[in-house]
Amino acid sequence: MKRLITLSALPALALVAACGQDSAVEETGDALEERADAVENIGDDRAGMLEERADEAATDAREDALNARAEEIDDIGDERADAINEVADEME
Repeated sequence: MKRLITLSALPALALVAACGQDSAVEETGDALEERADAVENIGDDRAGMLEERADEAATDAREDALNARAEEIDDIGDERADAINEVADEME
């Protein structure tokens, strides 16, 4: 099935074509940004799992401990992602 390009998409396509291909360094920077997103998502997912366990904890103390650990894991993921993004920004 052929798809037609709408007239409203033409300016965006022209802009992309005018930019040309990324250099190897820019492509590496883009890959690093994708990696940073993945690292942050992993931290978010792990923290979320711990928060779910905290909701089911038998005691308030256990719930507090699990929530604290979830926050630490989330912070670690965010910090690692920020560090990767800093390197990626330097490549652009």
